[in-house]
Amino acid sequence: MVYLESLPSGLNGSCSTELHLMTPLDHLTSFSILMATDIPSSIKDILDVITYVGVGISMASLIICLIIEGYVWKAITRNSTAFMRHVSIVNTALSLLIADICFIIGAAIAKNPLENPNENYQVPVGPCSTATFFMHFFYLALFFWMLVSGLLLFYRTVMVFSHMSKSTMLAIGFSLGYGAPLIIAVITVAVTASTDGYIRENEACWLRWKDTKALLALVIPALTIVFINIIIMFVVLVKILRRGVGDAAQPDEKHTLKVIARCVLILTPLFGLTWALGVGTMVSPTDKGIHIAFAFFNSLQGFFILVFGTLIDSKVYNQPITLTFTPMGNLA
Repeated sequence: MVYLESLPSGLNGSCSTELHLMTPLDHLTSFSILMATDIPSSIKDILDVITYVGVGISMASLIICLIIEGYVWKAITRNSTAFMRHVSIVNTALSLLIADICFIIGAAIAKNPLENPNENYQVPVGPCSTATFFMHFFYLALFFWMLVSGLLLFYRTVMVFSHMSKSTMLAIGFSLGYGAPLIIAVITVAVTASTDGYIRENEACWLRWKDTKALLALVIPALTIVFINIIIMFVVLVKILRRGVGDAAQPDEKHTLKVIARCVLILTPLFGLTWALGVGTMVSPTDKGIHIAFAFFNSLQGFFILVFGTLIDSKVYNQPITLTFTPMGNLA
């Protein structure tokens, strides 16, 4: 969009017309800001394009994922293992979708410095802190629900003779999936807010790195969960090679366990690689390739969840299409 703005010119009182070219990119913030301590100015535009094309694809994929899960819910959740697997996928997708929405809201709140080239612009503390809190909470929830999937796989393949009711699994799942992120997010605010060290001062609504290192409240839990899921996958693979998948399980449950194993085996390295690249942007903030790779993989996480979380299950895409929408049902 092009704006014409008349500004005073010199001391003689005459006016000149100055042409300001403001493109939609002037309002954007790239995903690199989530981890990077600094972003090379020469690649900011391309990072913005990657981020917002990718996040559009990601959000569309997540919406499709939730619609598909809702449509086939009743047909594919007939045992407790399948039920908890799809509860995990739905909440993983929902967490990332809300986090992406909060990211866009935060980018709108924190005006890009290109809009105010002659000002020392600072983000509005109240709205920006709110957006940052929910971004932090839901990005953490994404990882903790991935951990729930990993623990479910471990429980059903290693602890084959134990039995846990559906309500107990739900209670553990939601406590871990949302309770742990809430505790971490609240503690982060409590520890840093008193010293004005919770959010960044300018450019973006996000956790501060300088002084307080508040960003570590996302980095450490995320990478820890990736590491735990990798260990779980190693244990499960050993179990599979020795005895097979779920010897004591019914055929439907064996199918579900195999799907969970493939899901965790694929998504864990993808998410691990993505956020490892994020750490790379912290360690080498001037490396342009790492910034571009992180923005690319991070902006497409929703697409990965759709493909490797939902569509990877043959029972999902083999369901007949009818005109009646099947609700997800009561999770209690």
